[in-house]
Amino acid sequence: MLFAASLLALTLAAQPSQTCTAPTQTGVYRITATTKDSSNASVGLVLLENVNDCLEASIIADDGGPAIIEQASIKDNTLTGRVHMRYGLAQVSLRISSDEISGSIVNGKKSWLVSGRRTTGTEMRSANGDVAATKQP
Repeated sequence: MLFAASLLALTLAAQPSQTCTAPTQTGVYRITATTKDSSNASVGLVLLENVNDCLEASIIADDGGPAIIEQASIKDNTLTGRVHMRYGLAQVSLRISSDEISGSIVNGKKSWLVSGRRTTGTEMRSANGDVAATKQP
């Protein structure tokens, strides 16, 4: 009996656990991030990728270089997560559509308003492989 319980515990411990979010959308968005008072602006890209059925999200900005959005998840077309910035850890909340992206990046009292357009392809892929056409520019 003890052997069976030990074998079961080892089997359960050896199984890989899925700690990622399956992507519901992928693509590249060209963004502009501005401070609330519009005194500072930065341009960049938001990359949403499907890597081994896990969502990988990154921000590439002209003034800060690339940064991975940690704990990225998409629910109801809103991407949330956190990103390391030179000011510390910031919270990301971006509303995504087949054409546009908008939202905010907030780090304490510092915040940036993000807006932009999707730049890749004319389709939106879902996690199950279905392809939905989007309107042509």
